[in-house]
Amino acid sequence: PIVSVVRHLRSDERHSPWLQSLYRTVEQHCLASVDAFIANSRTTRISVENLLPDQRPTMVAYPGGDRLLPDISQHTIVARAQKPGPLRILFVGNLIRRKGLHTLLAALEYLPARSWQLDIVGDPEVDPTYVRRTLQPALRRLDQKHISRHGVVSNWTLSALYAKSHVLVMPSEYEGFGIVYLEAMGFGLPVIGSTAGAASEIITHGKNGFRLPPHNVLALAKHLFLLNEDRRLLLRLGLAAQKRYQAHPTWDESMESVRGFLLEVASQNHALQRQTNKPTN
Repeated sequence: PIVSVVRHLRSDERHSPWLQSLYRTVEQHCLASVDAFIANSRTTRISVENLLPDQRPTMVAYPGGDRLLPDISQHTIVARAQKPGPLRILFVGNLIRRKGLHTLLAALEYLPARSWQLDIVGDPEVDPTYVRRTLQPALRRLDQKHISRHGVVSNWTLSALYAKSHVLVMPSEYEGFGIVYLEAMGFGLPVIGSTAGAASEIITHGKNGFRLPPHNVLALAKHLFLLNEDRRLLLRLGLAAQKRYQAHPTWDESMESVRGFLLEVASQNHALQRQTNKPTN
């Protein structure tokens, strides 16, 4: 049997109508040729099932959040939240329009310059046109003293950035899962994500972060201002975020469930072949 791992469908993203239709047609054709599916979230699973002409075996195997092996105590989270100074904001993601960095930059224009510090982690070469036409003008409108651009970084550097930040912000238009949300929570960071896609499977609004409509600049600015002004709220969300991370399956646990699913699919396929090949009288 052919089993496909699906983490994100292009037809779930925002595109022009003709391109949306093209992606949907191509993905329907590809998915129809597969016997079973492993999705990275319930959201992705539903998207796959909606494109299929019939029911096929599917399962959800969440990506583990333990790639970076965060080691941060509650005491450290408390001290970080209570330390005076600007709100340390972290963005992690490829510098493409879907990830929403331009929305974050626009929101920062509404905040006092000394109230925030932004670290940007992500590959600028994936969509250089977007970087040149959208991000660079947006960056020039902000005080460069409060922005650090890191590009692609090692796991060690990324862990260090998570550890020193207060909040992860990735106001994406759509995420099939959003692994950086979970990774940030492992370091006790509340997360601001989107109401679109699978962010709702990680972020509980008002408990361990916030989910805001894509492109809502004013709402994002309001929530960043709130986190900076109310450090007790920042702390409460951060501690809840760490608990959410700790409750999430590890990579080993997720892959064990995948192994069981593959064995079941293979067994069912073998039984079907035996029945099909059984000689008739």
